[in-house]
Amino acid sequence: MPNKLETEGQILNLCTNYSQNLSFTFLYPQTHHFKTNIVPYLEKTYATLEEVKDEYFDGLIVTGAPVENLDFTQVDYWNEFTQLLNWSKTHVKQRLFICWAAQAALNYDFGIPKYQVEQKIFGVFKHHIKQANPLLHGLKDVFYLPHSRRTTIQSSDVTRHDDLNIILDSSSTGPQLITTVDRRDTFITGHPEYNTNTLADEYFRDRKNEIPINLPENYFYANDPSKQVINRWHDAGIRLFTNWLNQVETL
Repeated sequence: MPNKLETEGQILNLCTNYSQNLSFTFLYPQTHHFKTNIVPYLEKTYATLEEVKDEYFDGLIVTGAPVENLDFTQVDYWNEFTQLLNWSKTHVKQRLFICWAAQAALNYDFGIPKYQVEQKIFGVFKHHIKQANPLLHGLKDVFYLPHSRRTTIQSSDVTRHDDLNIILDSSSTGPQLITTVDRRDTFITGHPEYNTNTLADEYFRDRKNEIPINLPENYFYANDPSKQVINRWHDAGIRLFTNWLNQVETL
């Protein structure tokens, strides 16, 4: 997560409809070279894998990171990431992977590759429910979630694995929601946690830095970046996350 404080708030916001008390332990990759002066804050308020390796947790959430253009093994904390995955198989009941983390975990555990896309998958995309699943309980047949990435995975690579189920799929974004058959692992390629202005901040930041970027789809009113954002996904994101938390409690 490029903005730690913002992402913390986004994750906590997704828990607003959950009735049980939650306690979070935030982790950071100790081997990552941070470009900002956030390390003192992390050392004070976050933990490392080494510090929690003897503990057990109900759930693990691994967020996205803006490193999708790199090969997985080129990410400076890849070895630490794989250590986290291996540790979590015996120390965590349920795992949730978001965006890049979903691609990375699918690659490490199942060998599923990622593919560069010609045009960044960027905006708020429709998700069509075609099969019942506890993670989708209470969601409308058509709902929206934000996506922001320059790589994707292909359904054909996922369906080769009997241990994986594609719950939501799309020709626009690729597989959107994948679970293991035992429902222990959940992979979301979008961003249910995003705040209203997260995509706008990214869009205007890249424009300012003269990085080519298209207008996010289905996002600004009348597709005009000078107008307000239409938040179509907030309730769906909370519902999806609440369903996952309920699954953590019951499985």
